[in-house]
Amino acid sequence: MTTDSTPSAAQLQRMLARDEIREVLARYARAVDRADGPLLKSCYHPDAIEEHGGNYTGNAIEYVDGAIPRILAMGTMQHLLGTSHIELDGDVAWVETYIWTFARFAQAGGGSLDTFTGGRLVDRFERRGGAWKIAHRRTVFDWNRDVASAEGWCNGLFDPAKPGMHLGRKGASDLSYDRG
Repeated sequence: MTTDSTPSAAQLQRMLARDEIREVLARYARAVDRADGPLLKSCYHPDAIEEHGGNYTGNAIEYVDGAIPRILAMGTMQHLLGTSHIELDGDVAWVETYIWTFARFAQAGGGSLDTFTGGRLVDRFERRGGAWKIAHRRTVFDWNRDVASAEGWCNGLFDPAKPGMHLGRKGASDLSYDRG
């Protein structure tokens, strides 16, 4: 900082870069939970690499193309982002973001399973053409807990059948897309 507490141009650039990177991460979480393929693709450079839990390693855009149909067929899903550690080096940023995920899967014999997973997104972001996007993502899985679904809506406090109770949805019918 300068002596009058005004941030320098370099400090402002670093702040803006960190903010833009966090915006991409938030956009990613929203896009995957809403199964919004175009929004999800906007988080990656076209030649980005995605390494996802040993199930996929390759072009991130192709990963999205394969993942969206699977996500649409799944139950409720939510990705919660935690702390991001961002190291900037010119037009490259090394980013580690803590993440918790929830996903509901239908069971073959009926009922459903809720899976909770904690991990980290280890990303290399690059600024190209003035835009920060993911160039390489590796997902680290730290823990997992699978349990039978038992939804009680806060011991009956909330009733999903009541008008005005908004349940999350995939796609543009989710309340988050309503601009009314």
